[in-house]
Amino acid sequence: MEKILDHREIRHGRVLAHEVSLHYAECGDPANPLMLFIHGFPEAWFAWREQMRHFGDRYHVVAVDTRGINESDKPGEVEDYRIKPLVKDIVALIEALGHDRCILVGHDWGGAIACAVALEAPHRLLRLVLINAVHPVLFARQLLRNPAQQAASQYMLDFRRENFAETVQQDDCAYLKAMLSENGNRPDWLNDTALQEYRAAWSRPGTVASGLNYYKATALYPGNDAQLAEVADANADAFILRMPTLVLWGTGDRYLLAGCLDGLEQFIPDLQLHTRDDASHWIAHEKPEWINTMIETFALGARAGE
Repeated sequence: MEKILDHREIRHGRVLAHEVSLHYAECGDPANPLMLFIHGFPEAWFAWREQMRHFGDRYHVVAVDTRGINESDKPGEVEDYRIKPLVKDIVALIEALGHDRCILVGHDWGGAIACAVALEAPHRLLRLVLINAVHPVLFARQLLRNPAQQAASQYMLDFRRENFAETVQQDDCAYLKAMLSENGNRPDWLNDTALQEYRAAWSRPGTVASGLNYYKATALYPGNDAQLAEVADANADAFILRMPTLVLWGTGDRYLLAGCLDGLEQFIPDLQLHTRDDASHWIAHEKPEWINTMIETFALGARAGE
């Protein structure tokens, strides 16, 4: 087993969740409250290692490989990656881990899934943490009405192209490495050891194609105006997150612009929002100590029963 600290270790397991076998990593005592982390694209469970280190002595910390990614099963159809089965996966995982409720943390696509879980199964959440992740109604509004966000999201159209997975995998997945970099420079957090771990995940057969299926399955992409309008103009009451929610945001995000935060308080009555101008989409890697402190302070309310 991989040692995280002298008194902690990462354990790996699998659960059959909604007919898909999901791989997860965990640490801490399963008798403690569950803190569940969901990664985005193009990442995997190990994106949360710093958080596992920090919270493993007080929580049952679990980081999942979402369906199609890394060591989890890879269904072959695009419809297998729509939001409803993704939500069912997480709810089934919480139950399989022996918990009724959890503190749910998501980044990027993981945040989109976490937000959907909060809407579909609010009784499963104690608290919600979204890290550079969008509320669906606000994202739809930005894609429909904000030319800057439309431009920033053009990559989604590439991801929806047939056989684009082959392009992504060329030159040892140089495209994905560039996604994790800023201004063409590999960031300090993406050292050789970390990059090797990412490449190992990307090289697993089906992982890249499955990751792109998330983008093929969603209705929220530039130019899909009819369906974007349906979401953007939907009844707001159906999209309210009714649990304490912490939103952490790096304003240097080149994929999700700060306009995605406009109107957030309409959908999250119990909102704590913290932004940093010195961080990007990859804020969890760039500012791990700050992220951990923010989550820790926020999570204390759940432990105190607030």
